[in-house]
Amino acid sequence: MTMQLDLDRRQFVIAGVGGGLAIGLVLPGSASAQSMSTRPFDATNIPGGTEINAWVVIAPDNTVLVRVAKTEMGQGAMTALPMIVCEELECDWSKVKVEYASPNRNQVENQVYRSMATNGSNGVRSSREYLQLAGASARERLKAAAAAQWNVPVAEIDAKNSEMIHRPTGRKVTYGQLAARAVSVRLEREPAIKTPDQYTLMGKLDNVRRFDTPPKVNGTAIYGLDVTLPGMLTAAVKHSPVHGGKVKSFDFNAIKDRPGVKAAMQVGGVGNERAGVAVVADSFWQAKSAIDIMPLEWDDGAGASYDTDTYFKEAVAALDKPGKVAKKEGDPEAAMRGAGRKVEGTYTVPYLDHAPLEPLNATAYVTADRVEAWLGTQNAGGALTAAAAKAGIAPEKVYVNNALLGGGFGRGGGNEPLPEAITLSKALGKPVKVIWTREEVTRQGNYRPMSAVRFSATLGNDGMPVGMIGRVVSDSLAFKTNPTEFAKTEIDGTATGNYTALPYAIPNFQIEYTNMPSHLRLGFWRGPGVSQTLFQIESFIDECAIAAGKDPADYRKALLASNKDPGWMKVMNEITDKSGWGKRTFPKGTAQGIGIGDGHGTIAAVVVTVTVSQSGEVKVDEAHVAFDSGNIVNKADIIGQQEGSIAFALTAALYGEITVRKGRVVEGNFDDYQMLRIADMPDVKVHFGGLTGGSKWGGLGEPAVGPLFPAVANAVFKATGKRVRSMPLKNHDLSWS
Repeated sequence: MTMQLDLDRRQFVIAGVGGGLAIGLVLPGSASAQSMSTRPFDATNIPGGTEINAWVVIAPDNTVLVRVAKTEMGQGAMTALPMIVCEELECDWSKVKVEYASPNRNQVENQVYRSMATNGSNGVRSSREYLQLAGASARERLKAAAAAQWNVPVAEIDAKNSEMIHRPTGRKVTYGQLAARAVSVRLEREPAIKTPDQYTLMGKLDNVRRFDTPPKVNGTAIYGLDVTLPGMLTAAVKHSPVHGGKVKSFDFNAIKDRPGVKAAMQVGGVGNERAGVAVVADSFWQAKSAIDIMPLEWDDGAGASYDTDTYFKEAVAALDKPGKVAKKEGDPEAAMRGAGRKVEGTYTVPYLDHAPLEPLNATAYVTADRVEAWLGTQNAGGALTAAAAKAGIAPEKVYVNNALLGGGFGRGGGNEPLPEAITLSKALGKPVKVIWTREEVTRQGNYRPMSAVRFSATLGNDGMPVGMIGRVVSDSLAFKTNPTEFAKTEIDGTATGNYTALPYAIPNFQIEYTNMPSHLRLGFWRGPGVSQTLFQIESFIDECAIAAGKDPADYRKALLASNKDPGWMKVMNEITDKSGWGKRTFPKGTAQGIGIGDGHGTIAAVVVTVTVSQSGEVKVDEAHVAFDSGNIVNKADIIGQQEGSIAFALTAALYGEITVRKGRVVEGNFDDYQMLRIADMPDVKVHFGGLTGGSKWGGLGEPAVGPLFPAVANAVFKATGKRVRSMPLKNHDLSWS
């Protein structure tokens, strides 16, 4: 397949047999701000380049191309992952370029790039070892090539800054000069990789500038929504407004004569695909304008009677009954019957949408023996598999061209428009781009589940909990996404994980779980578990501290004192020290709040300073984040991720809520699903003093999301005397006098 596109600031050239997208980005100060290959995923991205292994290509001028198998969606993957390779490669970082690895090659070559899914804060922690090994292996092959060229022992050669140096004589040769010879080198064994104490690049530089920043600033960055192909048609889609509903009828004759309109077709309704109708036209506006007036009838199905207000009342009522025991330590029932002060609290959190800035979209071109797809995706391998199944073609003949993704947060892994684009392209014989409107994205969400929790505790004479029982009711994410596995225990780990792994020393403790399914689709969110559980447990721990007459931070430290993981206390000390906890004086209506928890192997704590006006308006002035992920790669990336986590979580804490009436989602766009404004973004300070190092590698894309919710709620209580036990804050009267 050969395609030629017009090129401007928001378009790109696709030509040759490859017909796909490749992005090669270089640091400012290099010869160019961005390079693009006419044949993606191979060494033509650096002319004359020699592939040393699947991850590394080296050109005669010492340019190094590093391939990235994870998705860049704003979290810095396209910088952090090449840093891991280059830590071992010992190359000149100023001459490094990057491009996406090929999902097709991964399929054909027995998963040579391992996993191409980007989720669960796993980009670094799941791939670090084999990326280090890829760099180390390439370095040792280059070193062996130099030794052979000079006829000297390999042990006499050092690698530094893209050169091999013979120590006894001072002779030097560049990687570019050795690359062709290094290809034929076969190592007897793969080298050992560096340990963190040996790093010179990873975690050592304060401001490694990101590869994806220049093209995003100058407008040359390519997202899925930017893809334009010769002869391409565009489709607008509407799905059953009630999740699980079906198409009853549609009248294409009512719109068929409108300008640009080509076809109307039913899509989805098979397996897990949403049932819907697509209108295809020359442009998106033509397609959208037509589908908006085309007569459509739906079979709503069983979900039509669902209402979130009723559902939440039923969920809270269900807390009165015992659930499935997820964890039990000691004799909590006896402890609860004993003498001591009783504390109880019921907490609820709503369904939440991901609200990515880039609407969901996908472009596909299906021919007799090939499928070409363009989209931004958190799961390029999954997209390839799904495309092959939908088109009825061998996976080896599917080419997924991953674009930059304008916000994932878990929603980018579903690839939902892709089967629709394949269906339409296969039927019409042309490339088709499918675009979901903002309303369609929001109302057809894979939502973060709701949950309701009730905690009861008995405090001893010292004010510390001697017994605690928690009951959890939720619309189970585990049940919706993996019912077979859920059936083994009937326990949802997402809704209970921070309870079953509670870090606090409570001698008698029990957690119970009850699933209360709805018709809504659920999915993974940025911090899907911690955004529920930490609001609930960390708010309750605060309530226990207040009931005991103790400082909430000191109370947590006492509960953590016997924890065997030193990271907990180190992070607590770091966050209280850096935030000035207990040492600052605030006017009435302003206070600090704290929250801490574990997410994806990283302990994270947040302290916020909140001001609540007398009329009840909430403003988060400042947020401090401390964490222990063990080790880090790029400080600049991590600061950005923590700032993003605070913005994302604060949006949900203040405004986030998906509601349903008569089975239909009410919210549709940013006018009724509000985002945090720039003026309301707090000053975020990220602290690195909690790192414990060693062999620990935790994820950093979302652990700070969870602690933000209780930190804000606890600060609001201190500022107003009003305890917030449900999110979002917009639903509460927080006025005070």
